[in-house]
Amino acid sequence: MRRASLVVPAVLAMLATACGLDFDRYDPSGDASVLDGAAGDGSHPGDGPAPEAGGSDSGGAQDAGTADTGGGPTGDAGPCGGPGQACCSGATPCEGGGCCSGGTCVARGESPTGNNVCLDGNLVACGNSGGPCCESATCKHGCCIDGQCVQQGQGCGGTFGTCGNGGGCASCGGAGGVCCTGAPAGQGEAANFCTASGQACDPATQKCATCGGGGQPCCDGVWCGNGGCCDQSVKTCVASGGTCGGGQGACTQGACQGGTCGGIGEACCGGGVACTAPFSVCQSSTCVGCGGTGEPCCPSNGATGLWCSGGLACDPGSGNCAACGTTGALCCAGGECKTGTCNPQGKCQ
Repeated sequence: MRRASLVVPAVLAMLATACGLDFDRYDPSGDASVLDGAAGDGSHPGDGPAPEAGGSDSGGAQDAGTADTGGGPTGDAGPCGGPGQACCSGATPCEGGGCCSGGTCVARGESPTGNNVCLDGNLVACGNSGGPCCESATCKHGCCIDGQCVQQGQGCGGTFGTCGNGGGCASCGGAGGVCCTGAPAGQGEAANFCTASGQACDPATQKCATCGGGGQPCCDGVWCGNGGCCDQSVKTCVASGGTCGGGQGACTQGACQGGTCGGIGEACCGGGVACTAPFSVCQSSTCVGCGGTGEPCCPSNGATGLWCSGGLACDPGSGNCAACGTTGALCCAGGECKTGTCNPQGKCQ
C-alpha cells in the first residue's frame, strides 16, 4: 500500500567503479531533486522460490498459520518499525535501513514519491544517471543495475553488455526480453532481474513484463500498487477489492481475508498465498519486513533466487540481506563485484 511522506533533504555521492559499473553505497548530502518522468512505483530486480504453506522460517520460505501479530518491536501505540508501521521511538525508528516519513516507516528501496528512494535511513534523490534507482528499477534514463542507474551507452557490467534504449542491457533486462541472470553459474542466491523501469520477471515466462497492477506480476520486493496484494501462490498482483487465491478472501489494502492476513505483523495467509504486503516475507507464521539490511531476503517471481534491495545480496548462511560487492563480501546480483571477481562460492575475491 502506498503512504504519504515528508521528503527528507538528501542526495547521493557515488564512489568507485568496476566492470563499467559503480556499486558503492550512497551518502546523503543535499536536497532530493524532482525526477521528471520517473514512475517510482515498484521495487527492485529479482525472482525467487515459490512459497509454500507450512515452510521454514528462512528468508525466502513462506509458511501459513495463526500467529502472534506482534512481529517486531512494539511502541506505545503497538507494533512499530516495519514497512507501513508506525516509526518506533529511539535512535532506530525503522528496521533494516528503512526511513521514518510522516510517522510511518518506509522500507529500504521504497520510493514514497517518484523523486526519492529510502536508503539506510535517509530519503535520497533517485532515478538520475549515476544515482540510485527508484522503486521498480525505475531510472529517468538508462538501465537499473543493482540499485544504480546506468546511462545509455555505458556498460551494464559482467556479460550483460551495453545499456540501450528502453532500459534494457544488450543481452537481457528490457521490456519483453529475457530476465538477467542473478546468480550466473550458481554464484550466490540472487534472483534473476530486469533492468528496464517498471519491469519484473513474469513468473509464467521468465521474461520482463510491466509489474504491480492487478493481474500483472508482482514487482520486486513483493510490491503491488494501489493497495493490491502480491499473491505468492501465483506471484501475481490481486487488485484491492479483488479475490486472493487459496480461498483467502478479499484483498484489502495489501492484505487478504479483508485485511487480516498477509500484512506486516499479521498471520501469513494460507493456501500458499503467504505474505502479500510490500516488502514482506513469512517467518514463523508471521509476516515480517524483508529486503533491507539484516532483514530476511524477499521471495521473488521465479523458481530459484531471492531478492534484496540495491547494494545488498542474500546471504545463504543466514537467509538475510547483507552488503555486497567488496573483497570478501557477497557478490551482487549478476555475479558483480566492485573489487575483484566473483568466485564459485558467490564471494568477491
